[in-house]
Amino acid sequence: MKKTLRLIIVAFCLLLSFLPTRSIAKAEPEPDLVTDIQLQSSLEQLKADMVTKEGLKEIVEQQGKSLTKEELTQQLIDTQKSRIQLLEGNFNALLSFLAVIIAVITLFGGIFVWISRKTFSSKVDEVENRLDEMKKLKNETVTKMEAVRELSSNLNVAIREAQDLQISLNKSKILFEQETERINLLGKYVEFLELKIARPELIRTFEENRNESKRLISELEYWLAGTLPNYGFALTKVTEVLGENVIKEDETIQDKLSHYKEVLEEYEATFWKVAATPLEWENYEDEDIKDYSDPLQEKSNNWKSVYENIKKVHGIIGGQISMNPHRFIPNGDNS
Repeated sequence: MKKTLRLIIVAFCLLLSFLPTRSIAKAEPEPDLVTDIQLQSSLEQLKADMVTKEGLKEIVEQQGKSLTKEELTQQLIDTQKSRIQLLEGNFNALLSFLAVIIAVITLFGGIFVWISRKTFSSKVDEVENRLDEMKKLKNETVTKMEAVRELSSNLNVAIREAQDLQISLNKSKILFEQETERINLLGKYVEFLELKIARPELIRTFEENRNESKRLISELEYWLAGTLPNYGFALTKVTEVLGENVIKEDETIQDKLSHYKEVLEEYEATFWKVAATPLEWENYEDEDIKDYSDPLQEKSNNWKSVYENIKKVHGIIGGQISMNPHRFIPNGDNS
């Protein structure tokens, strides 16, 4: 900015320096400002105005008289002086015009330089601002990259720890599965032991029910050998329990009882056959614990279902006799 102002001041000084020269030129016949065409014309005219032999002869003839050599020389000198003065005025005017042109060019050049410098300075400032922004962005990027590297490093550590933890978990899972399998196997074995422990109680209960069934059947046979108070009613009730046409048509209560007595004996024989076979762990090890059962229980249930029906028949006959005791006639008292 300071250099631009200096250039403008120098231009104005140059312009002012040429102004006195132009004033001197005005002392002579003041010429008009010339253009390039006029300047070329003046030069050609100057060349034409140079005194030649013919011009000198013409000057002598215009005098109308003979001149001495000194007078002729003086006349020639005066003529050349006037023409030289005229040429000096033209040259001074030309130089003043050139000075003005140079000053204007310098002024516009200075203005152009100032505007260009100002524009360039603004561009430089803008570029510097952009550079500052880029440096700031670069610094932020470097900071973020360092943070990312640190985060990546921490992440890698976390991944390795997670992998180690996963390996540990896998080992723990395997151990847990093995332990769970062992516990399940132990649970199965406990259930198996419970079956074995329950078998003696099952046999004991079966023995008690079997003895009771023998007593009930013996008492029924005794009642049926005599005369019941209302046999027809008793047959109807017994048929509802034991079923109709079990072995033949027109069945009696004795027929039905004999059939179920035989079935009960068959179930009893099967029960004792299964009871003679001990429970073995190998038969339960690969089975689901919910499927654990003692086959002896199934045989006992089959036998017990027939035993319950016989108990019902005993209740029917015994109830009828207890309600009409005087009408029951035992076997051998018919006389």
